[in-house]
Amino acid sequence: MKRFFVFTICICFGFSCSEPGEPVIEVDPENFEQVDNSTLNRGFIFGMEIIDDKLFFLHESYPGYINKEGSITFSCCFTSGLNRRFRPSFTEDYILHPSENLKGLAIFPTDFGETRGLIFADHLNENGADRLLVSDTQKELIHPERTFDLNGNHLILNLVNAGHHRILILEIDFGTGFGRIEVSKVAEINPLSLGLSSDENGQGLIIQSVKKLEDQWVAHIRKEGDEPESGDSYLISKDGSTQKLIGPSTGSTNFRFYDFAQVSPLEYLISESPVGRISYSNSPLSETKEYITELNGPLIIRSDGDKGLIFIPGTEVLSSLENFRENAVSNHQLTELDRTGLNSAQIYDVQFFGGKVYVATRNGLFVKSQENFWEEVRLP
Repeated sequence: MKRFFVFTICICFGFSCSEPGEPVIEVDPENFEQVDNSTLNRGFIFGMEIIDDKLFFLHESYPGYINKEGSITFSCCFTSGLNRRFRPSFTEDYILHPSENLKGLAIFPTDFGETRGLIFADHLNENGADRLLVSDTQKELIHPERTFDLNGNHLILNLVNAGHHRILILEIDFGTGFGRIEVSKVAEINPLSLGLSSDENGQGLIIQSVKKLEDQWVAHIRKEGDEPESGDSYLISKDGSTQKLIGPSTGSTNFRFYDFAQVSPLEYLISESPVGRISYSNSPLSETKEYITELNGPLIIRSDGDKGLIFIPGTEVLSSLENFRENAVSNHQLTELDRTGLNSAQIYDVQFFGGKVYVATRNGLFVKSQENFWEEVRLP
């Protein structure tokens, strides 16, 4: 009876008998901000890559890296005359990027050394017309191209000479970091190498996209003259040996690799191009890939170890990808993320590093905490 009386008093006087709660304090949402650096807060960031405990980048003026505390180091010399159509290739020791005229690659040391060049006509010791890095694989679109990649001291690249397109694997002797580099040809990949019919028109092969996977590469390759959505994807070793890869069983019959993100040691998200089919697998090499969805455009894909992030390079939209592990077709969720502070900048790369999210754009490098990055787009 006594307990009932106390409860009745609480109701009659309109207050709760429980302990008062903590006051609710509204916190302003976090916006993207430009990094606090007079060089990186403007200008074109061509791309970024995490290697060990550093986030390497190539800015239109300088190469460099960021450590996990957010400190920025410019690792080498002033850059100029770089082609804006391509993504750089990063290793622990060097950053490679094509020259504006596509006749060679600039080689930037990440620590010690001088800027040097690999001039195709000179270093390959071949007579004839100029050899150029293959470009325009994405037609007239602004998405950056990926027709070369350095893996250790081995370089795969796609060259065109007098209308004939070649895929070469070169071995580079970088020496002490100074002076002329030495280049030797290891292998040349042709249609027969890939199990394709002979190249009747003599135009050769096109690399649509290539990316290193440990000490090998994964590449989408098609015949020159065929449509961008044709061709297949292959695992390529440094000695030139190849293995055809299998895509998801749903959708296109051919696998047109564009990018992958490692979510955990045995979890990968994989995207394709020019149609952005997304799949989930324990490896890009696995014959079993679970189809998730298909979107327009080539999709760069990233992960923070839990969720996926997708975006079309050269555009302004970022989207999260969740619930892809089980029954992905019916359960997956795509959510457009807030980009307040990016100021409509065209996005070319995103990396999760040191508890922050770094966004490389045509207008500088932006940053936001990883904790607040996954906020849905704010309503006006």
